[in-house]
Amino acid sequence: MSRTVAFLVGVTLCGLMLTARADFDAALHAAERGETYEGLTHPNDPWEAMNRRIFSFNETVDKYAAKPAAQGYRRVVPGFIRRPVGNFFENVRDFRSGVNNILQWRWGDAGNNLGRFGINSTLGVAGFFDVASSIELAKRDSDFGITLARWGVPEGPYLMLPGLGPSTLRDAPAMYPDYYIGLQRQIDHRPTAWVYSGVFALDVRARILDFEDAISGDRYAFLRDYYLQSRRTAAGQRSADDDFDFGAELDDDWDDDDW
Repeated sequence: MSRTVAFLVGVTLCGLMLTARADFDAALHAAERGETYEGLTHPNDPWEAMNRRIFSFNETVDKYAAKPAAQGYRRVVPGFIRRPVGNFFENVRDFRSGVNNILQWRWGDAGNNLGRFGINSTLGVAGFFDVASSIELAKRDSDFGITLARWGVPEGPYLMLPGLGPSTLRDAPAMYPDYYIGLQRQIDHRPTAWVYSGVFALDVRARILDFEDAISGDRYAFLRDYYLQSRRTAAGQRSADDDFDFGAELDDDWDDDDW
């Protein structure tokens, strides 16, 4: 799995950089002059033409494979089984988030996530039951991309990755460190690792079914804008209009709640 993800990310990044470097440079120079580069429709998406082609490929795969599989999963597997499965994956995510919260020096959030992981892994039977939420221990989701943003790494251009979906030039490589602290990396039996990945992907896609009706207009633009805004919010960005300065006013987030 790790080699597949690395290959997809690497090929996409290389292809985009080789085919659209001129557009990106022109956009940056125009931004420095306070001008609008007419070759772009969105300041964060200089590789939109390539991204839309990858998005179209992803949509085709989703239409004929991922979405029907998710719909079948929901029809065949009852909710009282799906919920514990989803809880299990959320528990693994809590551990990843806790580690990243430590790297971000957000000790309060780290305590919440690692506390949730400890309680749900024990009292919650390996995370299948969400005991931590019943005692109001809040989730603080995070990942290595947010960690990089926390310490001032700019998001860079928006990317649509084949088979993986929305990302940025900062977030795409950050998936690899997160993989190394995930559960799949610890599974030595390859068939089991692939089953784990397949069930995880199926669970994620099944959850998204409930939110698809909220998507309106241009699906590509809607998902791009939603992704960028949600990532900035998660990173503690104060201004959604600040496209490149991801490290601005970082110290403003250091309050008593972080300790």
